Amino acid sequence: MASRMPVPARPGSPHADDASARRCLVVSSEFPPGPGGIGTQAHQLGVGLRNRGWQVRVLTNQDYASEAEVAAFNGAQPFEVVRLRRIAGPAFEAIYRSVELVRLLRSFRPHVLVASGSRAVMLAAARAAGRTIPLVAVGHGTEFGGRGWESRGVRWAFRRSAAIVSVSEFTRSQMLRLGVVPRKDRVIPNGADPARFRVLPRTETVRAKAELGLPEAPLVVTVGNVTARKGQDVVVRALDAVPDLHYAIVGMPTRGEEIRRLAAEIGVSERVHLLGRLDDARLVRLLNAADLFAMTSRHTADGDFEGYGIAVVEAALCALPAIVSDGSGLAEAIVHGQTGLCVPQEDPLATAAALRELLGDSARRREMGQAARRRAEAEQTWDCRMPAYDALLRDVARR
Repeated sequence: MASRMPVPARPGSPHADDASARRCLVVSSEFPPGPGGIGTQAHQLGVGLRNRGWQVRVLTNQDYASEAEVAAFNGAQPFEVVRLRRIAGPAFEAIYRSVELVRLLRSFRPHVLVASGSRAVMLAAARAAGRTIPLVAVGHGTEFGGRGWESRGVRWAFRRSAAIVSVSEFTRSQMLRLGVVPRKDRVIPNGADPARFRVLPRTETVRAKAELGLPEAPLVVTVGNVTARKGQDVVVRALDAVPDLHYAIVGMPTRGEEIRRLAAEIGVSERVHLLGRLDDARLVRLLNAADLFAMTSRHTADGDFEGYGIAVVEAALCALPAIVSDGSGLAEAIVHGQTGLCVPQEDPLATAAALRELLGDSARRREMGQAARRRAEAEQTWDCRMPAYDALLRDVARR
């Protein structure tokens, strides 16, 4: 059954009890406190719209987190979170999700429906058909690179949307390549939360490496699920050409054993640290203690790619410049040569050269980090993104 947790609005929230406020139902394939950029975007959208006077409800999965974590997180939100449970058997699960969505459409009566994540978009497109509720689909990138039946389903669902949001220009180009011609579309990049990610006093970061078992040595960090798409193996291979550099990998170790075997083969095991998931406090201290951030994602054989790179902006808020791979939305999260460097995908030698270039010039590295922080604070926070979402949803709801 779904977990229904009505939560009072935060004190001071505009229109906290205004029945005439616009209502938005967000359907997402993932949601915090578990990891994932799709869930982060859906959560920040809910908070941002609530702060702008919308009534919000969320229908979502909440995987990769304990029951206690989920309950505590949902209880702190300024809107109701309806949690979808796992049901044995794909057919039964599909029916269950459809029933829950229809129930919310009838009881909440949203003016607009926002769906994020491929399966959420397909569910929303199927169940909102024939109703007078416009659908806004969010494309993160993963949706547009698939194969087979899922690709056809995604194309069908996005075509039924009243409007489409792409999280980067690159993601939009892949949507068009798939053959989706939107009725209305906007590029609204993802953001980051400056209340969570920020520059800390030196006294708070000096112990960061020690508490995580890291040596006092140059450090590059990646944050993200350890998968083929995230490309942590590229940085591991680059370490062979960057003596003394240590590499901290934060995130679910889905392919952690492969990374360990690769590090052993290359002879850099003692410099590769798989840290798993970290809580906010330890993660922010680690980013503040690091020298560089890296995200060398690749296009995978099944068509997956990096749509933007929230973690890059989170690192920037901690004054950390980034080395990212080109040919994806990651290139739009930095300004090459000013807030970070772009390197070719699948190129450990170019990655190593970029690491050496910035590690060898501490003054330039610090200036790039400060430039990254200034840009992130000025134009890459979630608050900066919300006016575009608010305007689009209001326009769609009016129509």
